[in-house]
Order: sequence, then C-alpha cells, then structure tokens
Amino acid sequence: MLVRAFLAQNVATGSAFGGFAVSILAIQDRFDTTRGMAAMVLALTVLAMSGLGPLVAGLISRIGLRSTMMLGLALSVTGYVLLALVQSIEATLVICTLAIGPGASLLGGLPPSILAGNWHPHARGRAVGIAYIPLFVTVIPLLGLMIMQRFGLPALFLALAGLHICLLPVLLGVSEPPECAQPEHVAVNPASRPAILSQPLFWAILVGEGVLQASTITGSAHIVAIATEYGVAASSAALLLSIKGLASIFGSILAGLACDKFGASRTLSVAGAGLTASWVVISMSGWFPALALAMIIMGISGAAIFPLVTVLVAQLFGVAAFPRVVGFLGAFTLPFTFGAPVAGWLRDTMNNYNLAMLLLMTVSCGAAIIFAWIGRTKHSSETSSS
Repeated sequence: MLVRAFLAQNVATGSAFGGFAVSILAIQDRFDTTRGMAAMVLALTVLAMSGLGPLVAGLISRIGLRSTMMLGLALSVTGYVLLALVQSIEATLVICTLAIGPGASLLGGLPPSILAGNWHPHARGRAVGIAYIPLFVTVIPLLGLMIMQRFGLPALFLALAGLHICLLPVLLGVSEPPECAQPEHVAVNPASRPAILSQPLFWAILVGEGVLQASTITGSAHIVAIATEYGVAASSAALLLSIKGLASIFGSILAGLACDKFGASRTLSVAGAGLTASWVVISMSGWFPALALAMIIMGISGAAIFPLVTVLVAQLFGVAAFPRVVGFLGAFTLPFTFGAPVAGWLRDTMNNYNLAMLLLMTVSCGAAIIFAWIGRTKHSSETSSS
C-alpha cells in the first residue's frame, strides 16, 4: 500500500508540478500571452487541488480510497488529452481548474497520506515521507523538455495522459487501511466544524502551510524564467527543476526521519528557514552553481511541507478528525495558491523579479517563526497533560 501511495502521488503531482513548471514559457509562446497569465496554469491547478479538500475527505468516507483515486485518474487523463487539443489560454485555464487540479487532488493529494499513514500508524512520519518522495518531479522536467523540443507542447500533455493510464493496475490493488489508534498526545480534539475553526492552532498551521507552499510552488513555476533572465541557457535552466526534484527525494526521507525524532512543527520551522535561505541565494546571484544550491535547499525544504503538516494535524487534532481538518486547511489556503501569478505580475510590472523575491524571503521567514511557536505550544500542552 505504501508503494501504491508513492506511485499515485508521484504521477498526479509530478505531472502537474513538473509538467507545468517546465512548460510555462512554452505556454506563454504558444498562446502569445503574458508571463503572469501563463503562470496561472499552475496556480489554478493548485487552487483546484486545495479547494477540493473537504470534498475529497467526504468522498473517501463515502466511496472509499480506491474509488476516489480512480475518479481522480479519469479526470486527469481527460484533462491532459484536452490540453493537447485546445487552442487558447482561456480554455487551458478552464481545463486546469475543472479537470487537472481536481484529478490531482483526488489521486495524489490527501488519499496517499491516508493510505500510507494509516497503514503505518506507529511510523507515520516516515511512511508519509516515503509516500511523498517527489521522484517524478525530478524526471518529468528533463523528459518534458526533450518531448517539447522534438514534438511540441501537445505531445507533452499526451505523454502525461499516457503516464496516468499506466497507473490503472496499481490503483486496482488499493485496499482500505485498518483502524488505527489515536496518537499518544492529542492537544485538541474538535468534534465539529466550529470547534476546528475556533482553534488558534488551526489558523497558525493554515498560514504557515499556505505561505510555505506558495514559496516552493512559485520557485518551481518561475526558476526557469529567472535563470534565463540571468543569462542561463534554457536547457540548463530546466535542469534546475530536476535538481530541485532530486533534492526533494532526499528531503522527503529526511523530513520523515526528522519528524519522528524532533517533531513535525520543529522540522517545518527548519523548512521555512531553508526556503528563506534559498530565495536569498537566488536574489544574490545568477551563477548556475549558486542557483543549483538554492534549488537543492528549496527541494529539501519544500518536500517537508505537506507530509509533515498532515502528521502535525494527526498529532494535534487526532486521527478521527484528520480528513476534516486537512480538508479545511486545503480550502482555506486557496488565496496562497496565487503566489506564482502574483510573482509573474510583479515581474511584468517591475520588469524584474527583485520585489517578488524580497516578498518571498519575508513570508517564508515568517512561516518559520509560526511553526516554531506551534512547536513550543504543543510541547507545553503535552507537558501539562502529563
């Protein structure tokens, strides 16, 4: 089940993030649009993924993990085929909102976390970390660039559709996880929506996760454009995405180990500091080794965000409330999904990325402080309960 969770997550999110990240400039050229509008492709995909959180949690409860993931697979295949056929940026954005994003959410968002974590409740951090190893984010940018250079942008989308079809036998073997015990410490145990939304910890996690996700997604969406503006060749600029993806593989494993040893909140605080440092490096130099170093830091840090947030939610709110809380987090982090197009708009307005990078440094640092505060609050709650 852990392998199935790993493959489903990689195909769904690897195709969306890896495929769209390497094709932003190609989309801009194909439809003769602005950088900000092209970046909306990824932003709307993430928007749909996040906004469907409560719906995904409800579907899992009603029809089960396998049926939910199969529905996501069907939506994704349909979406990528349609992307290969459309002739306008408007149609592309609609497809990303109504098919690609929802498909990725149902297939690779919340379900792999439940599948991996609930099958391995006593090593939840490591299990979820393994399930969310972003292997395909490393491979897809390089293969995607080769496909686009030889056959064009539509061929890339058809290849992504074919990749999803290959996942079908894997999903047919998905089984529901067994009932698992609550975590040893549960700081709060909301039983209803008002109880969840009344918890300061919920809102702190929401802001921290939203900011960190926006920071790393913006990095994936714009690093190729940033590097080319520094004078880096397009092929080398695309390599930066693969470097980030490769670093994410180690980052996901490292995050799981660190989570089980030091706690999810502390590990997330370190991840926020890492994202801050990566944007500092990017803003200071266009030298390729420096950009590669920044991508390594960003990849390691970004890989920790969603898996460790899910672990933190299970620890603070309990396994029973886990799907509902994660669903609410996805819905309420919607505004943060516009980080990539905002960065594109700032670049178009200022004619450079300087202001966008300064903003990303500031908010990433703020998120690190938020998770450090959550860690202290959680520790105090556990001490008083014991």
